[in-house]
Amino acid sequence: MPEKAREIALRFSMFHLIEEGVLAGIGVLMFFLGMWSSSKTTAVLSYGIGSFSFVVAYFIWRGKRKKKNTLKSSGYSEQLERVDNKKIFDDVKNEGHVRVVEHDAVLKNEPRHEQKNEIAANRNPVERHFERPPISFDIQQRTLTMQQERSERYTASDFIEEEHAIAVSHTEPHNEFHSLVLKILRVIKEMCFAYSVSFFWVNREARQLVVEGTLTDSTSFTPQRKIPIANDLVSRIAMNGQPEMVTKISAEAEKDMLCYYTTLQDVKSFIGVPVFYANEKSTSAPVGIIAIDSKAEDAFGQETFALLTNFTKLLSALLKSYTEKYDLLADSKLLAIDQKVRTAIVGQQSTSVIVNTLLEELSDVVSWDFMAMVLFDSSQSKWIIASARARANETVVVPKQVIDFENSIVGTAIRTNSVQSIADLSKKSMKLFHQNEQHLSEGSCFVVPLAAAGKCYGAVIVGNKKTDASLPRDTLATEYLASTAAVALELIEANALINEHVILDEQSGAYTKKYFLQRLDEELHRATDRAEDLALVLISVSTLEDVRARYSNSGVDATLASVAALLRASIRRYDLVARFDPTTFAVVLIDTAGNDAFLWAEKIRSTIASNVISVQYKNFSVSVTIGICNATDGMQHDECIGRANNILQQALGAGGNMVRVY
Repeated sequence: MPEKAREIALRFSMFHLIEEGVLAGIGVLMFFLGMWSSSKTTAVLSYGIGSFSFVVAYFIWRGKRKKKNTLKSSGYSEQLERVDNKKIFDDVKNEGHVRVVEHDAVLKNEPRHEQKNEIAANRNPVERHFERPPISFDIQQRTLTMQQERSERYTASDFIEEEHAIAVSHTEPHNEFHSLVLKILRVIKEMCFAYSVSFFWVNREARQLVVEGTLTDSTSFTPQRKIPIANDLVSRIAMNGQPEMVTKISAEAEKDMLCYYTTLQDVKSFIGVPVFYANEKSTSAPVGIIAIDSKAEDAFGQETFALLTNFTKLLSALLKSYTEKYDLLADSKLLAIDQKVRTAIVGQQSTSVIVNTLLEELSDVVSWDFMAMVLFDSSQSKWIIASARARANETVVVPKQVIDFENSIVGTAIRTNSVQSIADLSKKSMKLFHQNEQHLSEGSCFVVPLAAAGKCYGAVIVGNKKTDASLPRDTLATEYLASTAAVALELIEANALINEHVILDEQSGAYTKKYFLQRLDEELHRATDRAEDLALVLISVSTLEDVRARYSNSGVDATLASVAALLRASIRRYDLVARFDPTTFAVVLIDTAGNDAFLWAEKIRSTIASNVISVQYKNFSVSVTIGICNATDGMQHDECIGRANNILQQALGAGGNMVRVY
């Protein structure tokens, strides 16, 4: 609709040129005319027009009454005050006075347009790295080792913190909420004949207004998503939590009143209302603002307030609903990551695998510039940085660096088994790792112990270059995943203790390496004493990593058990089969010459290759590579194993799936 037509329609509706009383009077006159008319046609026509007038008058009266009831139910006061012959609301939802500014009004004590630009230019914009959708969870319900309850949920401010383009495309709740906001704004714009209608988030901590969505006829709406809070109308609503309405704006005042246009738009009217989080007290700070403007004077009134009230309630309810939904999805995502970590480290006896898996998955959950993990090195009897990573390959944390256990933040976290959160490293006299470090003199970080069953196995460190960059939800997420890794480290330690007393490998059923070495030494001495032959055979399941990639750990377990069973079935009762390392078996063939050992090895290689292994209704086979060493008189077990391993590595380097003799 052209602007002039909109203005005419608006004035027509505002001044109520058609009143129910006038129509009722017309209806009475038509009835009297019909009664006194001598013509039947005239009488019928008069009665018809009179009835129609009465019906229209009734509906107008009903509509006004309904609107009045709506105003009452919405919480707006009907106490009206006359200001230059214009009725305005004095109270809106008991949240403060509606401020009306007319004619050449200029906000008191606020800078002019030139001054405001200077202030904005001097502000240091807050730069933020993209953070993954925030995570909230209840640690007490998720793990037995962590007794800390949920301290922070996903809130309205978390919508603000995300980069808009990424959030909209990757965050389902935000995507849905953004779409609904645009639909609401579209309805408001059409019903109020607005020039622009916008929804702003309020970030009071960073003193910013964040544009969530806008619909405008202007080509000069600001392209910036984040606008500094100043002294404009929208900023006043953000800081005071009170509605603002301006009935007439001069060109000079527009520069200072409206912060979201880059050029003058000849806007004459403005109205803005705060949006509060559902069930919050009226004294709380608003989380958002609906702002609309028009090029027509006196464009907004009590009908506009009634309309916006309903939509603020709707937005509050939607915000509450979608923050709760976000919590659920964040929990689901964290649980999926945790399951991924568990799958990657289950059955692993390698600390490096656990460390690297944790840091890899953690990097997708929290905001970080550098990460590290500290573990105890038994060979040095000291705590060291077991693994570290930094963005842009910066040398911030040095792996294998020994930490100052007694005089460092990390050492304090491990000794006390408590989380250490540092908002500004420059204000701490104690260094993060050791007193001689140079690169970590500023920024922020937090340290989470790797604790299980009351014992601390190390710590995870997450740092940022900027101060106050570590969020509570990042700490909670790190605690949750760290607890999983700590349990894996606990199992490694427990298995090490158990293996001191067991002789059979749990996965394969073969002898353990420790027991095998003891027996190998005994059999070498016996062979020397009796002048007998002895062959050491190392069998590598060279395709085991492919099995893990395709069939996960269940496929690995099935493969090891199948190969071990075939080896035990092919040897004599006094021969030995052992699990030498995660991918290799060792066999001692007693009183067996080199040629016989080669023939046996070729036969078992062929048997294993033709054997079918079934996992979850899927069938596959594996190949092995074999290296053989014939023991000589007086040979020690270290030399024998070394020769067998050398020839095995040569066979693997040549392509594998073969037998070679040293």
